[in-house]
Amino acid sequence: MKDMFSAVVGNRKLCERLGNDIIASKLPHAIILEGPHGTGKHTIAKASAAALVCEEKENAQKPLPCLSCLACRKVMENKSPDVITVGCEDKATIGVDAVRFIKEDISIIPNDSDYKVYIIEDADKMTAQAQNALLLTLEEPPAYAHFFLLCENSGSLLETIRSRAPILRTELLSKDEIDEYISSHDRRAAQMKLSDPSGYGELLMASGYGIGQALEYLEPKSYATVKQTRALATDFVTTVIRSRGASEALPVISKFSSKRDVLAEQLSAVSEAVRDLIVMKKSDTAKLCFFADRDFAIELSDKASTIALFELMEAVEEASDEIGRNANVKLCLMKLAAKTGILS
Repeated sequence: MKDMFSAVVGNRKLCERLGNDIIASKLPHAIILEGPHGTGKHTIAKASAAALVCEEKENAQKPLPCLSCLACRKVMENKSPDVITVGCEDKATIGVDAVRFIKEDISIIPNDSDYKVYIIEDADKMTAQAQNALLLTLEEPPAYAHFFLLCENSGSLLETIRSRAPILRTELLSKDEIDEYISSHDRRAAQMKLSDPSGYGELLMASGYGIGQALEYLEPKSYATVKQTRALATDFVTTVIRSRGASEALPVISKFSSKRDVLAEQLSAVSEAVRDLIVMKKSDTAKLCFFADRDFAIELSDKASTIALFELMEAVEEASDEIGRNANVKLCLMKLAAKTGILS
């Protein structure tokens, strides 16, 4: 059996499906790749483009794509004129101009191979006008054209778009898979793993389940705000549980942001932390989504009752809901401070 998409970490079933479709010449002209940020959507799309043009595609002894032939290398090194990537760039949405470019470019036959591949990143950020403009192209594309629409939420795409492309979902990766990849492919990760194992574990946890996000966070400027948010959430939960009173929590709550979007992220981090402590009540081996230090999470969980943790979670979620409804920020935080007395 051919080794499918060796450049992709995880997502084995998805890679095998795409690889087999390419070998059988049954790859749909348009595919929606849906999944959280950093779960390999762009890498899978590029690997598919390389597989389409791979010179060893018919060789059962070679992986697909082989990554060594000239066609593969040009695609993977972003040097192929036949693989076109379109995205938001620095804009909030993808407008109709980007789609007009595609409609003009698609009439030009491929330069190097038999295919042209269009990778539309953040496709769920296309405006309705842009999606409608793309629709005609998706309905009657040239035989050589393939589209990969990458998105986190396919529900934001028009039904007419979704009806013309199968939705394939990327899988969340395990922390071990992310660790293995970034520590072997990025010197910064390897160095951090050795010099600061605790901080490295925090970075992996903050990255969620995506390699792309972990690689972004290896850049200190990208990780600074996230690191600060996680530290604040940990400080808040720890203070509330260990002090068992509202007055001790006030100094920590005063550190929360007065900006709604930032505060929403901070409260979300607190919710994730409390959620971990609740699941730890059921099992010390439960899968955690916030705490990198399991022993520390166990210690905190043991210091509060399950009922108190659920009430704390409810208080945080209520504050988040009120922030989302444009309630007064200071008032929301004062109410949260008052409700932290539930642990006393």
